[in-house]
Amino acid sequence: MPDRKKKSGGLGPFILVVVVALLIAGAAGMFYASQKSKPKDLSKAVRNEAFDLMEESKSAHHALDEILMKHKDTWQLQDTDRKEKTEKMPSTGVEVHYTQREVDIGVPPTTELEGAAAWLKQQLQGNKVLNVLDERKAKYNGYEAYRMDLGVRVKAGENETKTFVTDTVYFFHNRNLTRKDKDIPKVTGQAKVPPDGVKHHGRMAVVIDDCGYDNASLRKLLATNLPFSYAVIPHKDGSSEALRLIKASGRTAMLHMPMEPMNRGQMSEPGRTITVDMPASQIQHLLTAALDSLPGVEGVNNHQGSRATGNAETMRVVMKTLKSRGLFFVDSRTSSSSVGLSTARQYGVPSVMNSLFLDNQASASAIYGMIREAMNRADANGSIVVICHARPATAEAWTTYLDDIQATGIRIVPVKSLLR
Repeated sequence: MPDRKKKSGGLGPFILVVVVALLIAGAAGMFYASQKSKPKDLSKAVRNEAFDLMEESKSAHHALDEILMKHKDTWQLQDTDRKEKTEKMPSTGVEVHYTQREVDIGVPPTTELEGAAAWLKQQLQGNKVLNVLDERKAKYNGYEAYRMDLGVRVKAGENETKTFVTDTVYFFHNRNLTRKDKDIPKVTGQAKVPPDGVKHHGRMAVVIDDCGYDNASLRKLLATNLPFSYAVIPHKDGSSEALRLIKASGRTAMLHMPMEPMNRGQMSEPGRTITVDMPASQIQHLLTAALDSLPGVEGVNNHQGSRATGNAETMRVVMKTLKSRGLFFVDSRTSSSSVGLSTARQYGVPSVMNSLFLDNQASASAIYGMIREAMNRADANGSIVVICHARPATAEAWTTYLDDIQATGIRIVPVKSLLR
């Protein structure tokens, strides 16, 4: 027993030293972590020196990626335009180095853009690395989008901070995505919008794009008996059936021709899309093959095409082909720089231009709000051409508010009647 006590007593100082060492290490680790979570102090930078935020910005990218991966099965995520940035502070000449990128997030048409942004904002609450710096409605390749600027905050004085945008996020609708989100909040509401009581007298031509993807929605739109014009995407499993349904209803059938968007990586129909670097013979071959696959179409409009419709030479080849076949052209106007309409008229192709997309928001009430806006514009200008899509929410909007729309007195006409 005396020997055992002596042995135990000998370990006492050793254990005490270990415990103290662990406490010191833990405290040091906590101090390091707390310092790391604190923003760097830009005000302490020496005049004209470099101030490095490379690690902080890369950590911001990583934090965002970790959150977005929760929706990797329902969203299309693309990291683009990544670059190193240098921003010079005008008062001190200090150069701040950091990385910046754009993140393009395609969400299903059934997901509200502001709801997706609200979800991301909620996920970022309490994040010590990445902050929401700004958010607003925006445009993405000519389509409605919701933009969020995310980034890091840096101390710039006693009670001042300076922000640097590390991630610019665009939420937009990708109609090729079909799996529905289950955890995205609704922000626009689904309540029926009451009629505004205004009597309308203008003419409105409605083009229904993307026929051939969802023919169930197409059937519902045809059942309204409204004189819509229908643009069929070529070479899809449902394209021929869509064309048959449209022609059987006596409505105007068109080719919805895939053309190159501003971001080539966003092409929804690679291999069958007209691009600006194609020789004239290849453009003519693709367009002819698409037209031949849909016998009896009377006109053409562009699917995507922000880059292609802005290229005069590409449009010249397209218009020569349409002219030779006696077809009309509707410029979908996915880009303000489009020369589609002017080129069509240069070649004597009957043409007209889209003025408004009705269903960039995927709720029936929001789409009805855009229909009312279109009716107001039709009154102001005498007529208007608008575009929406063969999608469930769009079909629901036209079906739910059909009586209200017809009661306004608006004259819905085939797009052919507005060509010139």
